[in-house]
Amino acid sequence: NTLYILTHKRILKFLKLFIAEVPKPQFMAKTLEELRIGTYRDIAVVRASTPIYVALGIFVQHRVSALPVVDDSGRVVDIYSKFDVINLAAEKTYNNLDVTVTRALQHRSHYFEGVLKCYKHETLETIINRLVEAEV
Repeated sequence: NTLYILTHKRILKFLKLFIAEVPKPQFMAKTLEELRIGTYRDIAVVRASTPIYVALGIFVQHRVSALPVVDDSGRVVDIYSKFDVINLAAEKTYNNLDVTVTRALQHRSHYFEGVLKCYKHETLETIINRLVEAEV
């Protein structure tokens, strides 16, 4: 029997709330680059006009859970995640996989505030604080 579900969101919130009460690990003051966290090359992306079936193939091929949606200049304008795919299934709107990523994102069931960005020169502590405050 399941007694409790622990999510990354709860872990991060716990860290933020109680980090002052325990000795802070040295790695919290290191940058993402120093810790080698993140992908900096060959990032899988989709464009707003990419059909859903292509995005699904990219998820599988690159073994990622989210894809940045970029404009023609390569700027991130949105994110398409596996949660968005689940939403298509839940709404039973998956019968046409030729629709574009932009069209599929219009079916999001929750409010989306935009893309949260992290930079490789920022510390892990800064990033954790940002994620907790944004309630990601």
